[in-house]
This record gives sequence, structure tokens and C-alpha cells, in this order.
Amino acid sequence: MRKSNKIRQSAENEDCSLRVSPSCQDGETVVFCHLNTPFKGTGLKSPDIFGVYGCYHCHLLLDSSQVDYEDQQRALFETQYKLLQKGLITI
Repeated sequence: MRKSNKIRQSAENEDCSLRVSPSCQDGETVVFCHLNTPFKGTGLKSPDIFGVYGCYHCHLLLDSSQVDYEDQQRALFETQYKLLQKGLITI
């Protein structure tokens, strides 16, 4: 499965998991942001399992490759744990 509308919509009113911009904000501008992985391609985002909650400002930094690997990894762990708690992913 590459795409899940429930996972993407789960970002609504969430806290930003990235927290890398000085202008970081929670809530209204938070969306589901796809990390840059080997599974993406031209016109194709990474699968939703490789996404994080990010506010507008942090998402801009992510898309311009200005977020280091450690911050992306931390945000991924936090987001996946929230998705697990919400029952949107299972193990």
C-alpha cells in the first residue's frame, strides 16, 4: 500500500513532528509530509509509511532538502507512534 487517505488526513490539527523551522507552528498548517526516500520517483511521492506531520514552514525546509537525517528520523518515529496509537498502522 502506497497511499492512505486516513493517514494523510490524520495530520489535521496535529502538532508538527519536524520542529526544524524558527517559525514552526502546530495545528492549522500541519499536513502529512513525505520524506525523500529511495522509493520516490518523478511525480511519485514516497509511500505514506515514510511521512511525518509537518507545519507549513517546516514542510518548506523538508522539500528544499534542508532538514538533516536525524531530525527526519526523529519526526518519523514520533509520527509513526501517533499513527499506531490512532490505530492507523498496526504491528
